[in-house]
Order: sequence, then structure tokens, then C-alpha cells
Amino acid sequence: MIRAALKNSSWLMSEKVITMAMNLLVALVLARELGPELFGELNYVLALIALVTPLTALGLNALIMRELVEQPAQERKIMSTAAVYRLLGAVVGFSGLFAWAAISELSVAERTSVFIIGTAATLQAFQVVEYFFQSQVSAHYVVKMRALIVIAAGIGKLICAVYYPSLVVIASIYALEYLAWGLGYIMLQQAKARGFSSKEIDWRYGAQLLKQSFWLILSGIAAVLYLKIDMIMLGEMVDKSEVGIYAVAVKLSEVWYFFAVAIATSFFAGLIKLKQTDDKLYQQRLQQLCDGLFMCALALAIIVTLLADPVVPWLFGADYAASATVLTLHIWAALFVFMRELASKWLIAQRLLVFSLVSHGLGAIINIAANLWLIPLYQANGAAVATIISYAVASYFAFWIGAATRPLAKVMTLSLFLPFTLGYRYWRKG
Repeated sequence: MIRAALKNSSWLMSEKVITMAMNLLVALVLARELGPELFGELNYVLALIALVTPLTALGLNALIMRELVEQPAQERKIMSTAAVYRLLGAVVGFSGLFAWAAISELSVAERTSVFIIGTAATLQAFQVVEYFFQSQVSAHYVVKMRALIVIAAGIGKLICAVYYPSLVVIASIYALEYLAWGLGYIMLQQAKARGFSSKEIDWRYGAQLLKQSFWLILSGIAAVLYLKIDMIMLGEMVDKSEVGIYAVAVKLSEVWYFFAVAIATSFFAGLIKLKQTDDKLYQQRLQQLCDGLFMCALALAIIVTLLADPVVPWLFGADYAASATVLTLHIWAALFVFMRELASKWLIAQRLLVFSLVSHGLGAIINIAANLWLIPLYQANGAAVATIISYAVASYFAFWIGAATRPLAKVMTLSLFLPFTLGYRYWRKG
């Protein structure tokens, strides 16, 4: 199990390294060529699109993995049903966004960009395919497909940034990327698995899944609120240039989160099986995984903090010098983000889905309140501090609220104190 999970994780990490490198290059060129104002408008639009993404997932991602692990013979029914439900959720979500955009005070270019990207993003409903291959610990099929698309789309964005620096033109490349992903997922499922079939759609089974995922849908909405609302609030309370300054820092901070996603996702299926057979070993592996995630985040935060001031202006230009300070603040949220990836999987394994909503909802409320307080005082820096506070509350402190989640709170506490306990052990040995 461990060898297969590590191999699967290596594939996911390889893809994410490619994605990270391409996204950083694209962000660098876009930021330089567009300037803070236009770059801020682009990221404002992308933040609006992100607000709808929970409805393209319907909270089914990890549930699908669980169902496929527990009922492998029902693969075609599970995949077909989940895909059509997610597609309906995407259509409803983006229709609502389009209606709001039509009556809002967005510019014509922003409104057009929202419509173009949102239409193509509905096909992200078929990302359900990714979770099938992850349940089979065979992520390499998806990795190859997505890596090719990321590279091709990245090249397109670079060309447009240099020769056609228009918000609508660049938004069109983002839309083509979403479109290619959606079609790629469909083709993979048809070629490498049992495929989708309208005859296999079980509406009653889908309703049961939707009932189970109800709290995950709400928690997904709450999560994206405290992940993306900061950019929208900056755009509304300050200006789009400040969004551009903040976006540079966020991209350099969040691009590293793939480590947590890849590791936690690769080990999730194995942890579910282990929980069923050996609870003591399950607890041991859980602590080891949490420790590893935390130490990765700590090392990352220290390195980025030390390098931010000289590196950010050198990469992005003097117009983005203020992004360095934002980055040195925002990167410390990774300590809680990394552990939250494991916590999210743990909540599903323990069937504590309601708490996912409680924690994300609390984080969203704290984030909005902190942004309302800190953005007028400190602009982008205030938004970064609000992010740290909300992530800490949602990903750690909230787990102390109920007796059912305190076992994981204790696991995370041991990880938080790991640098000190390791230092103490080293000192005792010396």
C-alpha cells in the first residue's frame, strides 16, 4: 500500500511541479505585461469564478473515492451518477453568477470574461474522473493529460500577455484550458475505465450521495469564501491595483499547497482501508502524516520569508515591491493549510461531515470580519493577516470545539509542537 501510494504521490507531485513552474512563469509575465490594475482585474474575475466551484463538485470528491473503494463493482453507476449531478450543479451555479454579473457594476470586459470562463468551467464537473483514478492509485493517466494542457494553455497565455494584453483575450485562453480539461476527463474515462453511460445514472443513488454531501457542499461554499473573498473585498474596498499586488503574493504562497494536496490525497484511500483493519496502526500513520505535512509547511514558510524581499521585486518588477511584505505574512497560513488537507480527509473517514461545515463556516465568518476590520487599515497586508487568522481558526482551533474532533486536534497539536520536541530530544541526546 505504502509503495503504491508513494508512486501515486510522485506522479501527482510531478504534475504539480510542472503546473507550479508554468503558473509561476505565466503569473510573472502577466503581472509584468498587464500591470497591477489589469492583472488585478483578471484575478478579481478568477476569484468570482472560484466562488461557484463548490457547486461543480457538490462535495462529492472524497465521497466518490470512498464509494469506489468500498463498492468497486458499482464503478460505472457511481461515476455516471456523480458526473451528471455535478454537471447540473455547475449549470445552476454559473447561471446564478451570470445573472449577478449582468446587473452588477462590472466593466464590460470583466462581465464578458466572467461569462467566457464560467461557461467553459462547467465541464469541471467531469473532474470526477480524477477521483476514480486516485481510488485506483493510478493517477498517471490524469497527470499526463493535465500536464499537456497546462503547458499548452500556459504558452497561449504567455503569447497573449506579450502580443494581445487584453483581459477578454486572456480570459478566452483560461476558458479553453477548462474546456480541454473537461473533454480530457471524459476521454480518459471512456478509454481507460468503464466509461460513462446514461443508462447507469441512478437518480435515487445520486440523491443519497447528495444527502450525504449536503454538509460538504455548504462547507465547500464556506471554504471558498474564506479562500477567495479577500480578493473580492480588496477590489470593492480599495481598488483593482491592490488586488494585483495581493494576487502576486497569494500566487507565490498558494502555489506550494500542492504538496499537501498530493500527499494527503494519495494516502487517503490507504488510510480508509487501514482504519478498517488495524486502528492502532491507523492512528500511528495519521500522526506521522500530520507531522510530515506540518514540517513541510514550516520549512516552506521559513524559506519564503527569508527570500521574499529580494526575490519578489526582482521577478515581478518595482511595481510589485509591496507584494513582498504581503507574501512574508501570507505564507505562514501554510502551517494550517497543510494540516487541513489531512483534517478534511479525516472528517470524511470518521463521517463527521457536519463539522466540515462548522469549521469552514467559522473560518469564513472570521475572515470576512477580519477583512472588514483590517483592509481599511492595512490594505493587502491586512487581507494577508486576516487569512492567517481565519485559516488558524478553521483548520485548528475549531477542532477543539467538539469531543468528536478533539482526537485530531491533539494530533495537530503534537505536530505544532514537533519542532520543540525534536529539539528537546536532540538536546537530551547531546
